[in-house]
Amino acid sequence: MYKHLFSPITINRLEVKNRIAYPALGLLYSYDCKLNARYYAYFRERARGGAGIVTVGPVGIDHIGSGLFALSIKADEYIPDLQKLTDIIHEGGARAFIQLFHAGAYSHPILIDGQTPMAPSAVYSPYSKTTPREMTLEDIETVQKAFAAAAARAVEAGFDGVEIIASAGYLLTQFLSPLRNQRTDAYGGDFENRSRFPREVIEKVRTRIGPDVALSVRMAGNDFVPGSNTDTETPLIARVYEQAGVDIINVTGGWHESKVPQLPMELPRSAYA
Repeated sequence: MYKHLFSPITINRLEVKNRIAYPALGLLYSYDCKLNARYYAYFRERARGGAGIVTVGPVGIDHIGSGLFALSIKADEYIPDLQKLTDIIHEGGARAFIQLFHAGAYSHPILIDGQTPMAPSAVYSPYSKTTPREMTLEDIETVQKAFAAAAARAVEAGFDGVEIIASAGYLLTQFLSPLRNQRTDAYGGDFENRSRFPREVIEKVRTRIGPDVALSVRMAGNDFVPGSNTDTETPLIARVYEQAGVDIINVTGGWHESKVPQLPMELPRSAYA
């Protein structure tokens, strides 16, 4: 069915032994944002399993966007442990990618010290069951710089590629969605304005990591949420990502609040192919 699956591929300047990519999955093996022995053992086996790419994530770029349970790369202090992890993945024969994460309105207040999550607009989130505060222009710049700084730390830690999550209903998709983005400034309204925030995030990350590091974005082929983006808009979004500097477009389906299943075992293989 997939005749090229075991063929090598070059992504930007990165040579990968096959087309098998292990995606980022929230494991919740710690509650302090740090790696531990269980994480190391888990990713050692993933790398030994034969995948060309093993992706670590989601990894938070700041506290308000990820909270207590997700791994973090919000400061330099996290680099040594992540360097140990990339060494483990490389020893297993795989390339190491990291997925950078900000939940936006999906952040649960209980996980961010009771703070109010921030998002494009103050629209109630049925997932976190809270109404976020609308991001100021200063917030937007701060988060974009945090993505870029996190990407630079990832490269320093030995990751071969950086992935930005723009799926599942998280912050970048919230800006893209007319359902959740009700801004009236340059970051809301028509498609060009709604796509400005994710485009600028990618551009800033690309500038920070340079032209030669593999850069990926994980997007939904369809949000599967009434009133949000569908198959009609997603090719346009993908073009924005490509023009902004990504090398790989990693496609999944749906938001966490979607009624369409994303991860359960009963989901058929290749369901979204």
